[in-house]
Amino acid sequence: MWKNLSKEDLDMAYNNSLAVANSSEIVQSWAQSSILAKEKLHGDHDISYGDSKFQSFDFFSAGENAPVIVFLHGGFWQMRSKDDFTFIVPPLVNAGFSVAMLGYRLAPHANMHEIIQDVRDGLNAIRAHMKKKNIVSQKIWLLGWSAGAHLISVVQDEEFVLGGTAISGIYDLEPMRHCYINEKLQLDEYASLKNSPILLQQIADKPLDVFVGGAELPEMQKQSIDFSTYRNSFNAAGIFKNILERNHYTILDELISSDGEIFKVLKTRLI
Repeated sequence: MWKNLSKEDLDMAYNNSLAVANSSEIVQSWAQSSILAKEKLHGDHDISYGDSKFQSFDFFSAGENAPVIVFLHGGFWQMRSKDDFTFIVPPLVNAGFSVAMLGYRLAPHANMHEIIQDVRDGLNAIRAHMKKKNIVSQKIWLLGWSAGAHLISVVQDEEFVLGGTAISGIYDLEPMRHCYINEKLQLDEYASLKNSPILLQQIADKPLDVFVGGAELPEMQKQSIDFSTYRNSFNAAGIFKNILERNHYTILDELISSDGEIFKVLKTRLI
């Protein structure tokens, strides 16, 4: 268990970039692909819902009748932005989904409570935009990777949320409080306990599909395994899938490929 690890070992247990030798090249390829995707896609960009530039979203429509997916990016709540992940949009739009890319403030400029409130405010702003665009459905499906998976799991209680797809997430914040991630995040015990999905009441009839890579760090895999076990105690809807040979970064290939495990499950949920 993580509590038996030294500070140095716990730091390593959650350092995904060091665990994947070519992680910087992968992230750079995401950024380049996202620039190209944003140039080619028709969409509404940088729609503000707050005073910070990070409090904004992009909306890419697949038509008034299309299901709507909202994506939350990762980066341990302290780095990256929605713009780094636009590369996921073209295959989803081509499959018939409208996609909103939701940004939020990052630590240390916002604490966990403020980040989660940003997500809630952003979701409501997206719904207002959907109404303005005459989108038939006013309900949304949430999709998140890494820290984004944590965030979508926390806000499943919003009545307009249909369910979610959580990829390689953090569901117990307490280990974050004791490793390098907390240097900027500045979690205290109250924030950790209040905002850990594995300690929150689960909504049994809302499906939340949990995916993790079989080549991810053991503690990252354990986060998803333990959360899925916890959800099973509520008989909560949703599947758990450990995708062999995928690491914390290459697992997103399973979302953007038409024969990917995540993509296929997402289609069954919404089409």
